[in-house]
Amino acid sequence: MRVIIPTLVGLAALAVTSVQAAPVPTNPHHHSKWHETPAQNVWKSRQYDHLVSTNAAYRSSRVRKECGPIRDPELRQNCVASFGAYEPMR
Repeated sequence: MRVIIPTLVGLAALAVTSVQAAPVPTNPHHHSKWHETPAQNVWKSRQYDHLVSTNAAYRSSRVRKECGPIRDPELRQNCVASFGAYEPMR
């Protein structure tokens, strides 16, 4: 019992110190994407789908950006193929 009480007091002091030392975000929603409405998100998604399906230069740019960093050849090929499966050219 003599060991448990000092240990509990020490843990409580550590918890209080940790809570006081934790930084408080001054602007938790600083990213503009967090401010968009669901309707805005749907509109942006439709715009992206349209451009990827109709604009070859935009499509090529997105394939490079989204699939380029993938180092595994099979995964990269699957990524490139997904553009044809989900966003076929019109």
